[in-house]
Amino acid sequence: MKYISVAVSAVIALTACQSTTDNASTANNTNQELDIASPSDINQALLKDETIDVIHPVADVEFSIPHDNVNVDYDAWRRIRDGLSFDVPQNRRVIAQRNWYAKHPSYLDRVAKRAEPFMFYILEELEANDMPLEIALLPIVESAFDPFAYSHGRASGMWQFVPATGERFGMKQNWWYDGRRDVIASTEGAIQYLKRLHKYFDGDWMLALAAYNSGEGRVMRAVKNNARKGKPTDFWSLDLPRETRAYVPKLLALADIVKRPADFDLTLYAIENEAVISKVDTGSQIDLAKAAQLADLTLAELQRLNPGFNRWATDPDGPHYLLLPNDRIERFKTGLDKLEPKDRLAWQRYKIKSGDTLGTIAQKFNTRVSLI
Repeated sequence: MKYISVAVSAVIALTACQSTTDNASTANNTNQELDIASPSDINQALLKDETIDVIHPVADVEFSIPHDNVNVDYDAWRRIRDGLSFDVPQNRRVIAQRNWYAKHPSYLDRVAKRAEPFMFYILEELEANDMPLEIALLPIVESAFDPFAYSHGRASGMWQFVPATGERFGMKQNWWYDGRRDVIASTEGAIQYLKRLHKYFDGDWMLALAAYNSGEGRVMRAVKNNARKGKPTDFWSLDLPRETRAYVPKLLALADIVKRPADFDLTLYAIENEAVISKVDTGSQIDLAKAAQLADLTLAELQRLNPGFNRWATDPDGPHYLLLPNDRIERFKTGLDKLEPKDRLAWQRYKIKSGDTLGTIAQKFNTRVSLI
């Protein structure tokens, strides 16, 4: 008599990464679902000498985070504003990008809503590492603040790490879990990588940011090539890929808008300057559907806060934590304490019948053959 165990909650299968490949685009322009600004969106007088990349992603990602009583006098944008340190040149490359953002306020609203659960954590980590707060805006450029973003170049997560670089900076990747999509692991990795690049380029943040996009080797070759020719070696003078030439101006344009939104007739969606989610220890592996139930969240809401998990449950070897809204943590902990170990994972035993195939069994339980 043959039996198999089927993960009944595998219906979720955390396929969000695959689905958002169709919906969410990344700033390295590898996703084809992009919104391209029309020529009228750019001041053409600024484009006499070069073509400016003004492509930006626009996909929506829904979060359910309370937005009542935000202190607009000192929200996250004000905190960033007070911590800005980069000089923003008013050149054609920056102005073209700024024009795009200014003409697409709904896009800024969408990315702000995606950033809302994570922004406070990112700002805390940046300040703890003595980093410029402009870096908090980098996920807008990289992924439109979508932690599920995935490029055709295999970069993943809101900070857009390729597998090798993610592993290099401590992001575990296996069948169960991808740390590149884990907001905590990827933010820590991004900060360490940027600090390393900043040191490598002798404290030049523009070169460090360019290298984050296209690699330190490519940027250093461009620097050395200009030096051999007696040309300036600052970012603006280098012969870099088109994408990289637009990358730094995008960040600077965003910083300029955050600094003085009223000058562009913009009102930024307010983000609370305090933690709205927190890291909660789960102790061991847990079914994500069960965790969502304990926290009184939908499965989609739990996934949006914890996009690093590839399957229906957390990695048996860790990390053993979840990010949860603060107003759900006590409920979750109480339920978790009462949960029997056998109930942490939901499995169903199925007796194989004549004529069964893995395909028909997978269909019966709304799962996939690979998960059986």
